Parts: sequence; C-alpha cells; structure tokens
Amino acid sequence: MPSTRDIAYDITRRVNSEGGYLSLLLRYGMHRSGLDPRDRSLVAELTYGVQRHRNKLDIMIAAFSRRPLQELDPEVLDVLRLGMYQLSEMRIPQHAAVNETVDLAKRRLGPGAASFTNAVMRSACDGLGGLTWPSREDLPKYLETVCSHPRWLVDYLLRQLGPEGAEALCSADNGIPHLTLRVNTARTDAPLLLRSIESCGGRGNLSPCLEEALINVGLLYDRLLELLEKGCCVVQDESSMLVSHAVRPEAGDTIIDACAAPGGKATHLARLGGDKCRVIALDCNARRLDALRLSVARLGLSNIDIREGDSTHLEEYVESPADAVLVDAPCSGLGTLQRNPELKWRRHPSDFSSLADLQIALLMSCAEKVCAGGVMVYSVCTYTREETVDVIDRFLAVHDDFRLQDLRDFLPPSLSSCVAPEGYMQLMLHIDHMEGMFIARMVRS
Repeated sequence: MPSTRDIAYDITRRVNSEGGYLSLLLRYGMHRSGLDPRDRSLVAELTYGVQRHRNKLDIMIAAFSRRPLQELDPEVLDVLRLGMYQLSEMRIPQHAAVNETVDLAKRRLGPGAASFTNAVMRSACDGLGGLTWPSREDLPKYLETVCSHPRWLVDYLLRQLGPEGAEALCSADNGIPHLTLRVNTARTDAPLLLRSIESCGGRGNLSPCLEEALINVGLLYDRLLELLEKGCCVVQDESSMLVSHAVRPEAGDTIIDACAAPGGKATHLARLGGDKCRVIALDCNARRLDALRLSVARLGLSNIDIREGDSTHLEEYVESPADAVLVDAPCSGLGTLQRNPELKWRRHPSDFSSLADLQIALLMSCAEKVCAGGVMVYSVCTYTREETVDVIDRFLAVHDDFRLQDLRDFLPPSLSSCVAPEGYMQLMLHIDHMEGMFIARMVRS
C-alpha cells in the first residue's frame, strides 16, 4: 500500500500538472486507497495546504535553495512544497518532516533529487525562524505572500472590496471548509439525520435558514459514504441550495436545468417540486452526467429527464417551452476558493471576458425556451462584476421581455440584507459564511 506522502504527492502532481480538481481526486482517490481515517486526514491536510499556501511555500523554498525556483523540475518543486508545508504549518517534528520528505524524493525521483531536497530542507530547519514577511502596512504584498493569493487577484479584491474586505476574504479563503449536507427529505428530515449522526459520535447543526440543510457536519468518512450511498443526503453548500429555492419549482411545472451535471441543483429542484414536477437535466459533459445518474438513483428520484447536449443550442435538445430555466453557468469559481484553492493558480483576469461571453450565449439560448410568464434564474459561484452584474445588464439590454424580480420574495427573510436594490443576490464567504454565489431571477413578460 502506498504511503500517505506518496498519495499526497500523486494528488498534488495531478492537480498542478494535469489540471485535476483536488476535491474530486481526494474523494475518489481516498475511497480506493485503503487508508484509515487518520491517514486520510493527513493526505487531505497536505494536499489542501500546498494549494492554499503555495506562494508562501515557494518563497520559503526560494530562500533556502541554491537554484532559482524557475529552474527546479516541477516534480522536485512539489516534493519540496509538501515538505515545507510540514515544516512551517504542521505540528510535525523537524527531523520527521525532513526524513519523510527526503525519503519521498528518493522513492519517486531518485538519489540526486533526494540529495538536493535534503539540503533545502535542512537549511530551512535552521533558517525558517529568521525569515521576515511583509506587514499589513504593505497590504497588497502581505495578501500576496502571507495570505498566498496571486497578485492580480489581490489587486482585484482591493479595488472591489477595499482593504478590510479584501483581507477578510483572503483569510476566509484559506480557512477549513465546513461540511454541509442537503437532506433527502423523501427519506428522512434534518433533525432525524442529525440525531443519527450524533449517535455515531458525529456532530452538526441545523441550518438557520434552510430546513433541509445540516451545517458544520463532522463524522467519519466511512459513515459519510454510507449515508451518501443510501441516498439519505448529498454534499451541497447552502448557497447552492438557495439557487433552487430561487427557481421555486411547483407541482406541474417543467423545469430545465441547462448546465445540470453533476446534479446537485437538478436533484434539489426535483425534490422541491415534488413528483408532479418534471426536471429536464441537460449537460454536454458525458462523464459528469454519469455522476448525475448515480445521484438520481441513490436519491430515488423518478421525475428527472437526463439529456446530453450543449445548452448554447438548447432548441436542439428541448422541444417545448418550460415554466422555468436554471442557467447555473460555468464561471471562474472564485467564490469556492476555500473548497477549491487550486483555482487561485489557474484563473487570470483575461478569463472573465471569455466566460462572460459563454454565460451570455447560454442566457440568450435558454431565454427562448422560457414560456410567457415563466422565469429564468442565472447563478454563478463567483463575485466578479464581469460574470455577474455585467452579464445580467448585457442580457436585459437586448431582452426587454425579461425583468429582474426581487429575490427577497423567494428566499429566507434572514438573507434579505444580501439582496441588492435591483433584486439580485451576491453571497460572500467572509460575510455570509457560505460559498460566494450570485443569483438573479428574471421573469418573462
């Protein structure tokens, strides 16, 4: 069986070199690893830690390496990131962190890499305490290094949120995400499921705003898998659940989820609307649709029609107009950095315009399948103006048959302060303690 460090290294390499998604690699890789819960936790901490603190770790490595960072092989750099994280951020004795990192380099990269790794790690043991870091007086540099966010994102947040907001969000991004469950109310309810979790030594809280949600959940991984496989619940953030409530499906409605996979919102819509509500779940990613099919089967849903297709040409896959269309569009995902820290290092400001063009194309196509008096809900798990307010403004400028509705009429009263005067909602992690999410509901005249 591979060691915890080997698994952490393999996952880190797949994230950094292949564009893999950390949360998915951990979920499916750990399930097959045979590791006990303690070792699984160590793998998760190492891999998340490297992505959360990558800038900071690279500065440490550069300080103690006799070779410039840009000249290091990517494989060696990732070994050193894992080692430096153990030295600087974990309660692991220095000798253990050094020995484990050098052994990993020897096993995976050979004696030459191990010798170089040993030299860097031992120098760091002697010199880490002497490193100086930027203070808050130079806030952009502080957020870039100590809070480990790319400089372009730091500058963007400072312009959009101001100094206090930018620092609060960067700090929140680096926090440990809480597990939130959406209860399958066809089989149980939130209080009953919470009691079941607590009876097995777990913990959690009822959501103050959504009766089907459990927040701050902690339980053994094997027990979580058991609950998921039995269809008692799904893993879903509260902000994501609010999107389906903004749609407000009802009995007799036909709902189109235009970007449905892997299915969190589609299955929620189907449950909220009841058996007499029909959900057409469309997506162009066949593999992610397989995950949706599995979720539908586990949850015991019979009112979802799954179709593979590109919703920028929705008329090719859906014949008749629908009562509501959900456009949960592809986006930069910056509202999910606590759960997906690797996105910090993949995104660039130039992405926003291309993503906005795709988002507009989806809205334009989907608008044609909204019946008179029907609604279209637009959501993205980000906070950039280019992908949120600007997209809605661009759409409404050419579609005067749609108008914004006030989300205060459709969401829990406790969230009224999150709704802008125009009627849309922008949730922020550091304020609302949910993943960043923009939601707008539009009705067709």
